[in-house]
Amino acid sequence: MTDQHPPRVCPQCAQSDMTRPVSAIVRDEPGSPLATKLAPPRSPGAATTLGCATLFFAAMIGISAAMVATVLADVTSTAPRGSLPLGLRDVSVFTGIVTFLFVFVGVYAVFVWRQARADAQLRKAIVAWHRASERWQQLYHCARCDGVFIPGQPSVTPVDQVLMLLYTSEPSQRRVTSADATPS
Repeated sequence: MTDQHPPRVCPQCAQSDMTRPVSAIVRDEPGSPLATKLAPPRSPGAATTLGCATLFFAAMIGISAAMVATVLADVTSTAPRGSLPLGLRDVSVFTGIVTFLFVFVGVYAVFVWRQARADAQLRKAIVAWHRASERWQQLYHCARCDGVFIPGQPSVTPVDQVLMLLYTSEPSQRRVTSADATPS
């Protein structure tokens, strides 16, 4: 199979006769040790979502806390017993209901906060993966130097460090300002 890409010059050996696009190596030699090392970056996992189990868990914690609060309020209260079932005092039932609401909302809020934090981390991971995938498409392999490079960059990276090359940000070009200029 022929590559659609013109040969690129390796920045280390300054030759182009043994350079190939990494995507062509992975496509043409599936399962080879080299293709395995040069595989494209993996997509981040799917996002987890809040579901019925989260609501159930928050409700169970809220109910448990409400029961404890109701019993404690009933034992410590000096108010007269009302006509409620089990002979509970009105203040005890009110305390249990309020406790349930606060605990339920609090526990659910913690789950929502954790979900929002996980979503933000996933968004960052997806952005990094997209950048790494774009860089992977630009990679060339030099069989002579057994390294990879992006055309236009001055160095070759060993094959074992390809992920480091893909996930590091490109060095920013420093602009020369008038303060940087030396007097002549």
